[in-house]
Amino acid sequence: MTETQSRAAAAAWEGSSGGATWHVELDRSILLPGRLVSGRVSIRADRAIEARGVLVGLVAEEHWRHRVTTHGANGTTTTRVVTTREDLLREPVQVHGPLQIAQGETWTATFEQPVPGMGPATLVADDVGLDWAFEAKLDIAGGLDSSIEHEVVVAQPTALLRAGVVHVGEFALYEQTDSASDGITGTIKLEPMPLVCGESLTGRLELSMPGAVKLQEIRAEIRVKVEATVNEGESETITAWSAILAPAGTYGGSLGLDIAGAIDPRPLPTIELPHGRAQATFHVILARAWALDTHLARDVTIATTSEL
Repeated sequence: MTETQSRAAAAAWEGSSGGATWHVELDRSILLPGRLVSGRVSIRADRAIEARGVLVGLVAEEHWRHRVTTHGANGTTTTRVVTTREDLLREPVQVHGPLQIAQGETWTATFEQPVPGMGPATLVADDVGLDWAFEAKLDIAGGLDSSIEHEVVVAQPTALLRAGVVHVGEFALYEQTDSASDGITGTIKLEPMPLVCGESLTGRLELSMPGAVKLQEIRAEIRVKVEATVNEGESETITAWSAILAPAGTYGGSLGLDIAGAIDPRPLPTIELPHGRAQATFHVILARAWALDTHLARDVTIATTSEL
């Protein structure tokens, strides 16, 4: 299978299956909840085809990892990590009814695929994830169906997060919040809020230290905690962005530092799923040589797109 796509532009892919060569196009590479996505499908018959219909659709599958313990006959126990998968949603569309395509001919049609209004959004992680696929199929009576499938991304828009559809941490939607630890206080301002995967962020850190502190560096990180909310569920922490804000040195009193960068384009939205969730925090780490680091942290939210 071959494909071409960019973040905001159209997507196209092709492949062969069951005596047919497929070419599928969507006018967007990132799908927006509650919107229609227009598309085009072409089928070239490598043999004579008689089908009951042509179907397209979106399919959402959730996966999560959890530990399973088994007990042996001799009293031993074994614990292993397994991955469970479950279809969450199907959104089918009939493009055409009964159809005959002669060998060597090409049949083409356009369609409009609805995207579910509440997603859920794509989440790309190991311990919990949500994958979307676009399917196109020839329903062939008395024989094997011809089909093509391709992964797509359904976005988590900023509007859904601002509307409170997803439970988020305290002050996670505020641009500016305060944090304190080990006698050090800080005001952390980040824009935009929610943050957006693959897009720029800017901000300002204002620190107040009661005395001189010798540091290896001052760095900042955006950490996304992804966890399976099931019994014995696994969890992981993914760093979506990091930067050194100040080099090694002795710091004291008031200190202001600019924050700038771009978040990992990987879809890591703030989300709640039936069997898991992803929540993000912004950490300022004052790294010390011979003592525990000081962490100033605040909750943040991450969207996949700012279009809605």
